[in-house]
Amino acid sequence: MRASNKAYEDVAIHCSGYEKTSDNSFTNKTDDEDSVSCLNCKHFDEDEHCVLDLYDKVAESRGISPRNSEE
Repeated sequence: MRASNKAYEDVAIHCSGYEKTSDNSFTNKTDDEDSVSCLNCKHFDEDEHCVLDLYDKVAESRGISPRNSEE
């Protein structure tokens, strides 16, 4: 994971390009269905990269630490 879960959530909340994937539409899980995160955005690829190139711009403008401090 390139950033913390909290950073992914904070960025997604403020991102104009966020679009939730519909991959979980057949599950009965309710905990994660309502969460907003880059990890469940359709523009976030399997390499944890925003294909719209918005992650760093949003993180910087909102003062969100873009990288995981554990790396």
